[in-house]
Amino acid sequence: MKQLIYGLLISVLFVSCSKKSTDQPPQPHTIKVTVSGSDAFSVSLSVYKTTDSSPQVVDTKAVAQGSSYSYSTTLNQNDEVTLVIASDVSNTVTYKISDNDKIVVQDTDREIVTHSSVSVSYDIP
Repeated sequence: MKQLIYGLLISVLFVSCSKKSTDQPPQPHTIKVTVSGSDAFSVSLSVYKTTDSSPQVVDTKAVAQGSSYSYSTTLNQNDEVTLVIASDVSNTVTYKISDNDKIVVQDTDREIVTHSSVSVSYDIP
């Protein structure tokens, strides 16, 4: 009888002291991209998700002078977003990538020479 009581007490103690799982499911990341330029430019935005076999182009736009570009998407940990800004004329661009409203990549007044581009990537931690 004594062994049964000790066994029950040890079992209760073991269960009450065992660490509960604190693993949380991956939290989504809201990624926002904005670009503006002094002249017309084009953008190409691609995403490489951990579930994909290769990067996928999700948006391409030609942006007229005086306009700006913005895009928002939801991604997960270890995904990657790549932004390519191209211009046929000498241009000055400003871009920003935010992750859950925190700026993670940005540049102001970045010069792009005629017929060239700027490529920026962000890996989601």
